[in-house]
Amino acid sequence: MKKLTMLAVGVVSAAVVFSAPAAHAREITPDHEIAYALEQVPDGYATSEHTASWPRIGMEMVSSLAITSFAVGSCATGAICAYSGYSLTGSKLSWSSCSTYSTAALPSVGSIANARSSGTLRARNGTTVVATAGAGGQANVWSAVTNVQCS
Repeated sequence: MKKLTMLAVGVVSAAVVFSAPAAHAREITPDHEIAYALEQVPDGYATSEHTASWPRIGMEMVSSLAITSFAVGSCATGAICAYSGYSLTGSKLSWSSCSTYSTAALPSVGSIANARSSGTLRARNGTTVVATAGAGGQANVWSAVTNVQCS
């Protein structure tokens, strides 16, 4: 019994000595909005330059400096998206690079979104353009779509 107790103490001691560094070990310099919030509300910490968390009260903050005007609905900044429903509703396909992509994974395309800072997204039936969305824009689609193409 004494040997088992000594073994358990040794394992626990080794686990403490060799444990991974704390999750917050990386130095983060928060932007001025996050810094202000952390000064005003106790028990929070910066999770990135533009975000903070207060686990005890279940609150998170994203600074306005992290939010760009190019996100379109649920289409993330920098992406192009095709939705099965009108007005960016229904199932969504998204791509993070600019090219021509098949929309065959959706039974139909009802709308598109271009969350890039420049360029154009086109919904096409074969090579025929049926809808266009400029940078930071969206468009409903009223005819069959087989692919989207951006430039």
